[in-house]
Amino acid sequence: MEKIAIIELDTTKIKLVFADVISNKSFLVYDHVDVPINLMKEFNNENIIKSTIIKDVVCILSVFKKMIDSEGITDVICVTTSKISEAKNQNGFLNEIFSITNLKFNILTPEQEINYIYTAVINSFNKPKALIVSVSNYQTEFLLYNRRNVLNTCVIPYGSINLAEKFEGLSTKEMMDKSKEFVYEQLKQYDWIFNLEEEYEIIGVGDVFLSLGEISRRARKYPLQLEHNYTLSSQDLNKVYDVVSNMEITKNSKIKGVSVDNTRSMPTGLAIISAIVNNGNKTELTISKNGLINGILLNTVIPLTLEKPISDNLGYSLQVLNEFYDKKPNNAEHVYDLSMILFKQLKVLHKLNRSYVRVLRVASYMYACGLRVTNDSPEKISFNIILNSQIYGVSHKELVLAAFTSILRDIDNFNLSDWVKYKDLVNEEDLDAVKKLAVILQIASSLDCTKFGNVIDVSCDILGDSVIMKTITKGEVPLEIRQAKLASVDFKRAYNKNLEIL
Repeated sequence: MEKIAIIELDTTKIKLVFADVISNKSFLVYDHVDVPINLMKEFNNENIIKSTIIKDVVCILSVFKKMIDSEGITDVICVTTSKISEAKNQNGFLNEIFSITNLKFNILTPEQEINYIYTAVINSFNKPKALIVSVSNYQTEFLLYNRRNVLNTCVIPYGSINLAEKFEGLSTKEMMDKSKEFVYEQLKQYDWIFNLEEEYEIIGVGDVFLSLGEISRRARKYPLQLEHNYTLSSQDLNKVYDVVSNMEITKNSKIKGVSVDNTRSMPTGLAIISAIVNNGNKTELTISKNGLINGILLNTVIPLTLEKPISDNLGYSLQVLNEFYDKKPNNAEHVYDLSMILFKQLKVLHKLNRSYVRVLRVASYMYACGLRVTNDSPEKISFNIILNSQIYGVSHKELVLAAFTSILRDIDNFNLSDWVKYKDLVNEEDLDAVKKLAVILQIASSLDCTKFGNVIDVSCDILGDSVIMKTITKGEVPLEIRQAKLASVDFKRAYNKNLEIL
């Protein structure tokens, strides 16, 4: 298996990312290191990066280079922000880095940055129409897309740091309110940002959005600690805005759950977000954990994404987890196929809509992942893995339902108090659906308990108070049928029908 390293030199931090790679197929980030810096310290006086800062950067990058070499990685991508291009000594700075560390940095243009961010977002969300907003330190970028076609882009030269510098000396509330007004004035010429059609959503990218999500989840006592695909309302945003605006933010201040560096940029970052959301016609926004680096990885490892997005990001996401985490060979795909056959055959009984197909897909691919950790209660381990995995193309609610579908293959694992923890995401109708899906998964996994793949199809006849399942096979399946029949009691509870399997 190959490996790749990416270094991002930003104005406030240097980030190193390690990823395992299967060329032209998939990658998985397995480690990262963030080191805070202040690259632009006293920069505006002379537009020169100070020698002391250069020394610190070179020192950090020298350590990064040793870490990369120790991993045996030769494929290294180094990028830095377009803000560097404003430095009079940019060439000397980058040449010194190269001469000492042999790391050659590429200065990205704002257009390249937003394109990488678009690649990251479009390949990790099931959102056909959206406005992407990326708030960084010195600029804010916008991209509007419709069904994988980019419609509009724009960049304003104000981000969370230079906006704070512009209104320095004011109280936190005054700074935020004035920043909000200023940003709106900069943007009001772009009607397409504020007058989005009904089907469009807002997706936020960057540290400010991640910090907003962290504060919001804590305030709501949100049951999941997942950053990616977290959705909050404009009311949630305004609550966080009000709390932060009443704080006196200093250079040593820290908001709970947010780093010191991100706390300092939080007030003006929130002002930018508020200017966009509260002056527009949308009442919700969704947060993306994936940004620049993820986009670079996708374009590098899967060159096809340079031409078009991945057609099935949920399938890709499950494939990555299966590729890197599950023991080979495994039967995850076959169990999913059998589950889908049963889902369709029993449609007249369960009456579940197609949104539950994604739930069943995740559960059937990952129901056995707990076995990679322990043979002792693997269902419970699988439950936690599903809940804490970054799986693309599904909502947080669908992840919760998939986790319960997995664990309820054994109904004795069900605890109502566990379900109640997620009451803000699920309802009683979902519980009924999960019980029906869990039985489908139980039967499907049993029909391939040998992992021989001998059961290739199932035909269901619904006769009065009974369901007769006829297996179509390519070999003898006595054990598979014996194991599948053990689901008869649970099937009766979920579907109120007797089950016979032939």
